[in-house]
Amino acid sequence: MSEITAVPAAIEAYADTAAVMSAAVASAGSINAAANVATMVPVFGLIGQEFLLAFAQAQAGHLLAVGQLAAVHAGTAAAALATAAEFTETDDGAGGQFRAIESAL
Repeated sequence: MSEITAVPAAIEAYADTAAVMSAAVASAGSINAAANVATMVPVFGLIGQEFLLAFAQAQAGHLLAVGQLAAVHAGTAAAALATAAEFTETDDGAGGQFRAIESAL
């Protein structure tokens, strides 16, 4: 495989999709964990305190992971945009050099 074709517009579209995914994941993970646990206290009462503590810890870990996933999608979007810009800049530069050679002939 010695040839590669890059379409900056397609890479930018992928970046837009990754940014939307980042926002969607971040939005889904923006729940109020304390409110969730508080609504469960009356259900479980004193007997369920250990469960509620474990649940709160598990939920905190889950929310941390969701935030990290959103950050990965945001990073992917930024990297894709930078890559598309670099491809465009390189292609435009090479095109300018070819035009200069052509006009010199």
